[in-house]
Amino acid sequence: MIRYSCDRCKRDILPCEELRFIVKLEIEAQLDITSEATLEDDHDHLTDLDQMLGRMEECEEFGESDFYQKRSFDLCPECYRQFAKNPLGKDIHVPLGFSKN
Repeated sequence: MIRYSCDRCKRDILPCEELRFIVKLEIEAQLDITSEATLEDDHDHLTDLDQMLGRMEECEEFGESDFYQKRSFDLCPECYRQFAKNPLGKDIHVPLGFSKN
């Protein structure tokens, strides 16, 4: 029998009794190298090339796995609901209920 556990809360998920949610995450680095200025005829393309190479050198600090990652997580129903409400894990600010004076 295959056993599943929630990757968030670590509890066992019983596939015959409850749903198991699979969250797939794909991370891909993007470097935008074009600009509107490059479309002009009188533009200095060598300067653009120099800037582009400089931006690419900045990316060398990252490892190969930083440019593309594909991951998959199993979540129980409760953890899925919490994830779906706030997938980026941002702090949720609850508005304060001030009385109207």
